[in-house]
Amino acid sequence: MKNSTFWMILSGSMGFAFFLIANFSHVFQGANQIAAVIQLAINVFVFVVYWRAYFHSNGLKKFIAFFGIVFPVVMASITIYRVLWPH
Repeated sequence: MKNSTFWMILSGSMGFAFFLIANFSHVFQGANQIAAVIQLAINVFVFVVYWRAYFHSNGLKKFIAFFGIVFPVVMASITIYRVLWPH
């Protein structure tokens, strides 16, 4: 995968930003549910990017990519439990 570092940074920052919006914003009614669904879709993209980077890298980048595979699953679970489950 070409420019995997760029895609890792871009996807990780988008996933974390939507995680924060979905879980900690209560400005508009229903905005956090919409952000939660978008965040789940972005987490699939994050998972795929880091999965591919994991198999095409070595050393420290492989170590970072491993955590990039684990964290989207954890963040998605938290979002489902806090935002989508109660409604």
